[in-house]
Amino acid sequence: MATIQEQKFGVEIEVAGVARHTIAEAVAEAMEGRITATHRYGYDETIVTDQQGREWKIQNDGSIAIVHGHRGSEIVTPILTWEDIPLLKQVIPRVKATGAIPHRSGSVHVHADGRQHTPQSLSRLAKMVYKNEDMIFDALKVLPERRRRYTRPMDDEFIDKVAKRRPKSYKKLNEFYFGRYTPHPQHYTPERYKGLNLVNLWRDIRTIEMRYFNASLNPNKIIAYVHLCLALSTKALNARAASHRKIPTDNPKFNFRVWLVATLGMKGSEFKTTRYYLTRNLPGNSAWRYGRPTTSQRATTTS
Repeated sequence: MATIQEQKFGVEIEVAGVARHTIAEAVAEAMEGRITATHRYGYDETIVTDQQGREWKIQNDGSIAIVHGHRGSEIVTPILTWEDIPLLKQVIPRVKATGAIPHRSGSVHVHADGRQHTPQSLSRLAKMVYKNEDMIFDALKVLPERRRRYTRPMDDEFIDKVAKRRPKSYKKLNEFYFGRYTPHPQHYTPERYKGLNLVNLWRDIRTIEMRYFNASLNPNKIIAYVHLCLALSTKALNARAASHRKIPTDNPKFNFRVWLVATLGMKGSEFKTTRYYLTRNLPGNSAWRYGRPTTSQRATTTS
């Protein structure tokens, strides 16, 4: 059985308002690393190498607004493991201390390792996300402009094909996802701009990307996003089946909390902060399915 703690991941954090080199210096200081390259490749990357020899990239991002005369930047982590979460939590506050801001034109993207997945497990993942996607959008307060352009909902047609025809090969899953067989998708293909982006499975990096997250420099919030992505990946690997049918609810906070705990395994003190950040924006009562009982209801129950 796969576990959340075994999953590898990467994070992209988009920020504005500060020069790229200033951000790179903060990242290097946080991890006792060093800047090893500047102005590299088409993204004009500045590279910070950590003590394990891994490259953290700080690169230009034209989709982020120019603030205080500085172009937007994207911090791209190397492949990380569960043990690297404390390091990530050190880096984020150092970046924030430079004056960098999480502008509404930016976002946070989390990648989970897709190499251990199969067409069947990816189908389960897609159905699980689709079933709960309305609550995910509400829980994360995805900005309307991002939902229209960069974080679009999953396609009904794709999910319908996955549910009814159950693809057993990557070729068939690819055909369902793109609408035609596309073995070598371009980096900026329109199909990438979905909350759950599967395009990278057919590119060299072989990751599953979740793009639902507004820009943030709150380390606890970003770690909550990582936990959600890894928990979904883990559940998809371990489950035998998954439903895609959406269930109406009049208590979204309760339903989402139960999903996080009972289905995705985010229970106990380890995930207490994560549950808080993932449910705080939803209406309802996280502890009581039908609302907190009144005094008369409690008396009736105990009599």
